[in-house]
This record gives sequence, structure tokens and C-alpha cells, in this order.
Amino acid sequence: MTLRRSLTLLFCALATTAFAGAKTTGGVSLKGDRPAQKRAKAPLGHVLMRHLDMAVAIDAQSRGLEAQAGAVSSRYATTRSISPGSPYFGGTQRNAVDGNLRNYNETEVEAGLPVWLPGQSAAMEETVRTGVAEIDERLSQRRLEVAGLLRDAWWSAQRAAREVSVARSRVATAREIGADMTRRVELGDAAQADALLAKNELLAAETELAQAEGAEKVARVNYQALTGGAPPDGALESVKPAGDIEDHPALRTPIAALRRAEAQARLVEATPIDNPEIGVFGRKEHNRQYSTDTTQDIQTDQLTNATTVGVRFRIPLPTPGRNEPRQAEARAEMTRAQADYEKAKRVVLAEIQAARANLAAAKRAAGIADKRLAVANEQFDLSRKSFALGEIGALDFYRVRQLQLDAQRSQAAASVNVGAAVSRLNQAQGYAP
Repeated sequence: MTLRRSLTLLFCALATTAFAGAKTTGGVSLKGDRPAQKRAKAPLGHVLMRHLDMAVAIDAQSRGLEAQAGAVSSRYATTRSISPGSPYFGGTQRNAVDGNLRNYNETEVEAGLPVWLPGQSAAMEETVRTGVAEIDERLSQRRLEVAGLLRDAWWSAQRAAREVSVARSRVATAREIGADMTRRVELGDAAQADALLAKNELLAAETELAQAEGAEKVARVNYQALTGGAPPDGALESVKPAGDIEDHPALRTPIAALRRAEAQARLVEATPIDNPEIGVFGRKEHNRQYSTDTTQDIQTDQLTNATTVGVRFRIPLPTPGRNEPRQAEARAEMTRAQADYEKAKRVVLAEIQAARANLAAAKRAAGIADKRLAVANEQFDLSRKSFALGEIGALDFYRVRQLQLDAQRSQAAASVNVGAAVSRLNQAQGYAP
């Protein structure tokens, strides 16, 4: 029994040495995600700008805003026209069917157009210019919103990838421990219950890996759906320096809306009445005059013709019923735009402050998670040696292994949280390249 015990201890020591060597040669990693780092592709640079261009190109709301910008800018054609409306052409034809004037007929033709009020054309052109500028700012804001969607999807995919890495490390370690446990059982140095415990751990690890791989595939598909096929690989972005708060797209948009509302109010003031109309007309009259009364001197046909040319105009009059509702609506739009700006500024400042605090907390948590993983790795190495020497049982050994797994998961999540916090700060500061 002494010889057998010595051989067992020697065999376990050799297995422990091989196991430790695997950690340093890249076979199985128990310290973080070294296999994932070896599998990762070479850095591709910051891909946010390229992927964002692809996402915006297929974004339905962005395309709708671009079409709306074209519709608004088409109103420049009206402001550069000689008339605010369409010219018109008309005419009349009248014939006498009864009365003393027999065979009387009249033909009239008229042409005219609405005319601009003083300052109305310039005021309308200003509303078009500010309207186009507002849509441009809305496009910038929508680009920032799409960037937020990309960032969320990106870090969801990265988190899923790190979970897969941890799960693969767990499976590899569980297989090596299981093989070691099987050999110990075959040598009679461990009970069958220990082998079953190792098998249960391996099955649990494989289950976790299958679930993690499925979640990773879903996260990558969701990201590629946003970008039109680009995968979430490479480096997303780094912290961008804070700029002028007024350059934030969420603030530029309500400012542009306020300017458009002010331009609309000036247009209302410049249009106190509907557009006057002016036209020219020509009339031709033809009459063959005669009388059937024997007491009158006119007994035979007398021809009378006349041609008339004239000018006709129509000028509406201003009324409170027409103007006051328009003025009140313009003032209400200005008030709403001003309130939107003030609200957006409060929200943006709060989001930036929260994002900075979140980034600082994430960095602190990541540092603590790294230290915890280092302690857990050392603790696992010691427990591995103690288990090989028979100083602790399988249950105690797997309890320490579980602590290491928790530390690995915590460290992986903390590292992803730091990157997500960086993206959140850039998002809050309005960075959308």
C-alpha cells in the first residue's frame, strides 16, 4: 500500500504540473480570457463611423427625413416665382334671348394672377430655409439615435462573446479535471462519487457553453441587421473629449425648430390678408338692333358693335377672425420650441453627468474584478495541489472552482461594462461620427 500510495501521489503531482503548464502554454486558461484574446482578430481600428454610415443608409426614418427635406426645399420654387399662386385664364359668353335688343351677344376673355404682398416673398423664403435647416438637424439627431442603437447592439454582442469565452474555458477545465478524477478512481485513490461530481460539472459546463454560443449568434445577427451585414468585430471607439454643449444634436434640433417657428411668425405678420389678384380683360359686343313696334322710327336692322379693354383687381380686407388665430398659433409654436430646447438641455446635462459617473464606477469595478480574479486563480491553484495531495475533498475543491468561475464571469462582465460606459459617455455627449 505504501508503494501504491507513493505512485498515486507521484502521478497526481505530474498531472498537476501538466495542468499548470497548460495554463502558461495557451492550452487552457484559468486566468481571464486568454484563449479569447488569442482567437480575436487583429484590431481593425474604430469601426463606429463605417458601420454608422451603413446603418444610416438603410434606416427608414433617416430616408424619410431626407425625402421630407427635398419636399421642403422644393418650396424655393414658389418664393422665386413672380406670383405666390397660379395665374388664371377665364372668359364668358352671353347672348340675349328676350327683350328689345335682338340678336345681342357678348364675348369676354380675362387673364390674371395673384401678387405678392410687401415683404411676403422674403418671409416665405426664410421659412423654407429654416425648415430645411431643421430637417438637417433632425437628420443629425437621428444619426445619433442610430449610433445609440449600434452601441447597445455592439456591447450586447461583446458581452455574449465574453460569456462564450468563459464557458469554453470552463468546459476545457472541467474535461481535464474529469480525466484526472477518472484516473484517480481507477487507481482507487478516489471514490466513484467524485467521478460523478466531475461528470456533473462537465455536463453543466457544456450546457452553459451551448446556451452562451446561441446567445452570441443572436446578438451578432441583431447587430448585422442594423448595419446591413457588418459584424461586430474590431474596436468600436475610445473616449472623445467633451465639446460645446450647444453643438449637441439633441439641442441643435429644438434650436432649429425655434428659428423655423420665428420665421413662420414673421410670415404671418407679412401676410395680414390673402394675396390680392390683378387681371386684364377684353370684351367684344355685337348687336343687330331692330323694333317691331310700328310707332317707332327704327323699323330696319341697325348694327352696333363695341370692343372694350379693362383691368380688374380684387383686394381682400384684414379681419381679426382671420389673423388672430394664425398669430396665436405662431406664438404657441415658438413657445413649444423654446420649452423643448430647455427640456432637452436639462436632459443632456443630466445624461452626461450620469455617464461620467457610470464610467468612473465601471473602471473602479473592473480594477476590483481583476484583483478578485487574480486571488481566485491563486486560490484555485492551491486547492488543486491540496486536492492532489488528498488534503481536501472533491466538494471543497469544486467549491473553490466555483469561486473562480464567478470571478471570471465578474471580470469579463466588468471589462465589457467599461467599454459600454465609454460608449454611453460618447452617446451622452452627442458624438456620432
